[in-house]
Amino acid sequence: MTAPARVVTDRNEILAEIAAGSAERERQGRDPREAVALLRRSRLTALSLDTQSGGAGAGSVELFEFIIDLARADPIAAHILRAHYWFVEQIERFPVGPVRSRWSERIAAGAIVGNASSERGVAAGSRQYATQLVSDGDGWRLRGEKFYSTGTAFADYVTVLAIVPDALRARLVKVVIPVDRDGVSVVDDWDGIGQHRTGTGSTLFDDVRVTSDDVLEFVELDDSTPPAANDGPFLQLFLQALIAGILLAASDDAVALLNSRARTFEHAPSPEPRQDPILLERIGEIDAAAYVARDAVLSAARQVETANALARRGVIDEEQFAQASLAAARVKVHVDRIALPAAAAVFDVGGASSASRSRNLDRHWRNIRTITLHNPTSYKAVAIGDLRVNATPLAGNGYF
Repeated sequence: MTAPARVVTDRNEILAEIAAGSAERERQGRDPREAVALLRRSRLTALSLDTQSGGAGAGSVELFEFIIDLARADPIAAHILRAHYWFVEQIERFPVGPVRSRWSERIAAGAIVGNASSERGVAAGSRQYATQLVSDGDGWRLRGEKFYSTGTAFADYVTVLAIVPDALRARLVKVVIPVDRDGVSVVDDWDGIGQHRTGTGSTLFDDVRVTSDDVLEFVELDDSTPPAANDGPFLQLFLQALIAGILLAASDDAVALLNSRARTFEHAPSPEPRQDPILLERIGEIDAAAYVARDAVLSAARQVETANALARRGVIDEEQFAQASLAAARVKVHVDRIALPAAAAVFDVGGASSASRSRNLDRHWRNIRTITLHNPTSYKAVAIGDLRVNATPLAGNGYF
């Protein structure tokens, strides 16, 4: 059986296995290492790698559908792979050659790639970094500190953005190095109220040796730089896919909670909770929020795929990426607004017993709230309004 066929055949079974321990793992603050290992062994980490390289060849729509399903099973495991799937998309755009072959072989074999881009004290999206790549003999040394390194604690490699100091010109470099290389330290210092065990902490680089094989690309930071594919739509829509999956899990929990209730109030509309129209209304509202969020994400994913498919063929269509950015931004504004009330409504279905810590139903709200904070919903709404009224283009950074 080929690797792609196994991915398709085993997917539901794998998701069910991951879902079985998800709530308890989150409650106890345990890493989902077994879940990530299962995804690696099943080659679902190569889902979007082209079939010629040993992947399943999934486009953006199929990938986001899977991310929603995985987030429904375990949003922390799904979030861990955000940077990894982004990296696979970048590799798919490289021309046939040694760089693409090297990384495609590693991904097909199960390698996972993490992220080390963001830094404290630097404006998000500015492409200005304190981390530097400094010449050293026939290679370089990497020095700096990153934060919000989601997934890196579970990865084999980490993608790092750094500045190449030069008196004549400023250049950005993207390097990909093994997480276990001397001088690399992954620090577990992320203490968020939600998405806690995603490895979203610091990554330190202390004079890390970098070779030419580790360099993915250099980017000139001036006006002469040709247009590049905007990965913002992919990265931002990924977060909304996580929320859609969490809402589906919240809906599942709400239904199970109501079906488990035998007791209600003397003054309730119905002596049976499962026949109570008020509680059924809440179930319907949560269900509607979840499935509308899912459909919104997949609709935007089609626009993302249009832009990405062209980029994989070497065509950077700025208008298509602008439309993908707008589609992803619209989804965020809408889904962020409906998701938090829907997650909170689970408690209306169960009453006081639903607040039991052992049930861990608050994880849905905590995880959603944490994800929505990756970039302000209000800024996205303002940007859409400014585009519609004043024809002001959306920002071209990674947050759009």
